[in-house]
Amino acid sequence: MLRTATVIAAFTLVLAACTSGPSIETETTTTATVTEESAPSTTQVTLPPDEDLVRGTVDGVLDGDTLQAVVDGRQVDIQLIGINAPEGDECYGDQARSALASLVTGKTVVLASDGPDADADGRLLRYVIVEQDPPILVNAELVSSGAAVPLHSGHSKQDDFLARGDRAYASGKGMWGTFVCGHPGDGVSPDRPQLRIDEINLLPATDGTGDLTDEWFRIINQSYTGVGMGGWVVRNEMGDRRLTFSSGLGVGAGRFVRIATGCGTNNSEAVYWCLDEAVWSTAGNTIILQDTLGNVVERHPYEVDG
Repeated sequence: MLRTATVIAAFTLVLAACTSGPSIETETTTTATVTEESAPSTTQVTLPPDEDLVRGTVDGVLDGDTLQAVVDGRQVDIQLIGINAPEGDECYGDQARSALASLVTGKTVVLASDGPDADADGRLLRYVIVEQDPPILVNAELVSSGAAVPLHSGHSKQDDFLARGDRAYASGKGMWGTFVCGHPGDGVSPDRPQLRIDEINLLPATDGTGDLTDEWFRIINQSYTGVGMGGWVVRNEMGDRRLTFSSGLGVGAGRFVRIATGCGTNNSEAVYWCLDEAVWSTAGNTIILQDTLGNVVERHPYEVDG
């Protein structure tokens, strides 16, 4: 069962910083590759053959990645494939819902499947296509506008969605904007704190239950001043794994901290999440670091080769 852990110990980090290359060696031959630059979007919006066309009329938008539609006289819930939007009570949740609503409300759309038919909650998993010239793939548009996070879920358009996400983040669109959730201090800063994830160590791909202290990532402070991280959150791209840092956590300029998944004693070099299952040892994921208001300070996608 998922546990949301809060670091209890209060301390200031004092370990000296160092850097590493873009490819991170794990404890096996698995390699996590950080996506820094992406090729232009290549999504081709192709409608299914006429005999396979399924259309639905949108009659409700539940949040930024879920809608309701009437299909063959029956109302169904649709979860958009390959994306995850902020929830309504989170920063940018209302804007994400509005972004989806502006594209589909009251329209008859094409619903195309790709992989599993439904999720664990029984919602149909679909690409949603608005028929116009050219057609609009709604899932992709939400990623491009910064209203949704692209997922490493193995769907056929994953590479394009990830490329769109990279460009949206680089451009500060939508949820990726600087201080889009408000400014955490009394003054106005020209940019977000320069905290970066510069190293990841994953458990072997075939073993998600090994020594979880060997699964970790490292945050380095590249700012000119120290950064207090009390109340900040680190999460995965789905948002179902979240760690909230204690009020005493701070990272000095040029210093770093290692965040380990397993249990241990917090100290000046490491914070332990103390979960009982792996978080990052998958085919790929995105590590997202947010300040107390929900502003995204760092977005770090990675993929595993081999």
